[in-house]
Amino acid sequence: MNDRHRAFAREYLVDLNGTAAATRAGYKPSAAKHIASRLLKDPEIAALVAQGKERRAEKKRITADRVVEELGRVAFADIRNFIDWGPEGVKLRHKSVLDGDDAAAIADVEGKGSNGQIGRLKLYDKLAALNALARHLGMAGGRAALGPDDNSEAGKQARAALRARLVRLMEGDADEPDAKGGGKG
Repeated sequence: MNDRHRAFAREYLVDLNGTAAATRAGYKPSAAKHIASRLLKDPEIAALVAQGKERRAEKKRITADRVVEELGRVAFADIRNFIDWGPEGVKLRHKSVLDGDDAAAIADVEGKGSNGQIGRLKLYDKLAALNALARHLGMAGGRAALGPDDNSEAGKQARAALRARLVRLMEGDADEPDAKGGGKG
């Protein structure tokens, strides 16, 4: 493997765009697409790219468990943690009362209302997160590619608890208090 091959692998990890990586590594733009295709099939370069991806994942602590945890935060977000409503209308709760799970479920905050309050709050797609979790747990469709199975006792218990909660949600019986002690789960 030469220096330009190593440069290609390094550049490929920037944006996973083979053509752009080949150009940045010094190959002619007119041939970059063809060269990138060939280089990505080279076992040494593929191994170097895989090592780079692995180092990046370790650095960011990206694991299947973290992905599932984040999906759970979105899937089980409860609107009552974000707003209060009554005869005076709807009032968004202050950000200081939101915990990390609630904050992770917020997709967008826009504008200001006439009283200086937030004008609009949007949560991530709860149904999409529930569907992804259901697929991961083998409850629907194919199995999601979220990494190797966690067959530890803790992993089995976590999946069983999540499966039970999903079943309750799908059956419309979500009145059982959640782990935070508040309302629907």
